[in-house]
Amino acid sequence: MPRSTDNARTTAKEHARYGYADGTGIEVLHARFERHRFTPHAHDTWAIGAVLRGAKDSMTSARQPSIVQAGEVYAIAPHVAHAGMSIGDHGCEYVMLYVPDDEWRLQCDIHGVSPNAFSQPVTMRRAMAPFAQFAALSMQGSQHSSAWPDEWALLCEAVLGSMNDRNTSAPFSSIAADKRLRDARAYLQAFSSRNVSLDELAREASLSASELCRRFTAAFGLSPHRYQLVLRLKTAKHLLLEGMTPSAAAAATGFADQSHLGRHFKAVFGVTPGAVARRNSARTF
Repeated sequence: MPRSTDNARTTAKEHARYGYADGTGIEVLHARFERHRFTPHAHDTWAIGAVLRGAKDSMTSARQPSIVQAGEVYAIAPHVAHAGMSIGDHGCEYVMLYVPDDEWRLQCDIHGVSPNAFSQPVTMRRAMAPFAQFAALSMQGSQHSSAWPDEWALLCEAVLGSMNDRNTSAPFSSIAADKRLRDARAYLQAFSSRNVSLDELAREASLSASELCRRFTAAFGLSPHRYQLVLRLKTAKHLLLEGMTPSAAAAATGFADQSHLGRHFKAVFGVTPGAVARRNSARTF
């Protein structure tokens, strides 16, 4: 279950918040520092960082600065010594994810990206909001534990998916004709009211998790996680149109709560679940 603590710094402008999810092993730090300087250290995990505002020196080298600017994502491999401090007069706000090596390598394999793709900072302004949202969820306690697999997969899609410029060697039609992929899609459709784990879906398709994700995305244009998310949102919409409350629809379709449903619902449909519930006779989707 996710646990969170709030470690407020002594100055009003500085803060550091910590979250952890037992099921994933991912630690999260959302911080804003002006004067704090980290002493040299190393982690057993990957440190995947996104600078939201300001700039910082990740200090991975004693010989030259490693500056990361706002809107950039970077990664420090396990056991690499580094320190860190804010640059400039206005401080630095950032999110840092501490991801186990096997999990980061699996996600990189799924998206066809080298684990070392972010050894130098990469500008990814569109990924800043997903990083901040993921961090915020990690701070909200155990009631959001069911949301972690979806949110982590979507964050990886936002970050790693945009790095993958590989072209599939097989034609779209031949990939989509693969019975294993059609079976996987049918399985998601049959269980659209709940979370289907990637491991469960991979077993159903008789493929490895990474191979399933690559081939499914090439065949249907959406990753398995996003395909399933859209299915669940469509199911929630129909429940709302039938008169169910947003909170009940969220529970019925496997979302952590009404807020979790609402964020994804508006991103796909452009309106909130409450708007649909209030106008449940207007079937305009």
